Amino acid sequence: MRIRCKRCGEQLEVTARFCGACGAVIVDANAGRVIGGRYVLKERIGAGSIGVVYSAEQQGLGRKLAIKLLPAGAETDLTIVERFRREGELLCQLRSAHTVTTYEFDRDPDGTLYIAMELSDGKSLAEVFQQEGALAWPRVLRILSGLCDSLGEAHALGIVHRNLRPETILVEYRQANPDFVKVLDFGLAKLLPAQLQLSPVGETVGAVEFMSPEQLMSRPIDARSDLYALGVLGFLLVTGRHPFYRARTYGDLVAAHVRHPPELASSLLPGLPAEIDMVLARCMEKDPERRFPDAASLAALIGVMLAAVGPAPPPTDTIRTPEGDEDTALAPFPAKP
Repeated sequence: MRIRCKRCGEQLEVTARFCGACGAVIVDANAGRVIGGRYVLKERIGAGSIGVVYSAEQQGLGRKLAIKLLPAGAETDLTIVERFRREGELLCQLRSAHTVTTYEFDRDPDGTLYIAMELSDGKSLAEVFQQEGALAWPRVLRILSGLCDSLGEAHALGIVHRNLRPETILVEYRQANPDFVKVLDFGLAKLLPAQLQLSPVGETVGAVEFMSPEQLMSRPIDARSDLYALGVLGFLLVTGRHPFYRARTYGDLVAAHVRHPPELASSLLPGLPAEIDMVLARCMEKDPERRFPDAASLAALIGVMLAAVGPAPPPTDTIRTPEGDEDTALAPFPAKP
């Protein structure tokens, strides 16, 4: 999601403070706005598949949190409204420690839908990867294990994320686990069996870099599509490259996902244990039947591999400051006024 400069029309990142094209200062009309009678919006800190996220403070308590708003004008798009509503309905069922917590889902007196969430002290996995590059394989396994916990709970309830990528994963610093992950942005989640068709026939949703072959071919999907994305993510984090890094065009990338088996991770990182190759390759099988049957099975194998490695070494970096990219929702849909 992007915003436009009111002076020149240039498309900008949602967190932009000025326009790089014309130099205009970007004024956010929502800054200082009170939502739900108690949440004061501070500044835009991100955007999800649907909605803009603000840092905020709860009046009276001084609690810092994040507020996700359905963008102005979006209430006329019934598909977006339904996705926003369903995000709240689906995630009210999730309680995993590896899914971002949401406090409230409601409607402002003026009709604006909003979601109140924890303001995490984590960075997006995209930021971590950009700053650090390829990660040690035991560290990647610990990240994948946390993701399996969040996804496993969702999958057990028939919820498929469909949009897993570094930008939809937060990494929090914790003394016992400096890579404690939380999944966010269930705005494109699909409830199985499908009770509502939210995407036109033939339209794919999510980031093509992490899409399963069945998603790209608009075939029926299930939880194993998310496991495919985990395989792509794990390969990227371990080697520093996408498994289909040789693709030069959108079409090449789609064809690679659908038809071409990826290289072994060890071909890019000599000395990588064969077990890592096996786990990643099985996640990225073209045929869902050949992948792990569920997140719990993958997590169990990862647990065995990590037990052989031992606990994570003590962290050496400093505590990270809040970034606030949260983008999930937990609560029933409010009644219309």
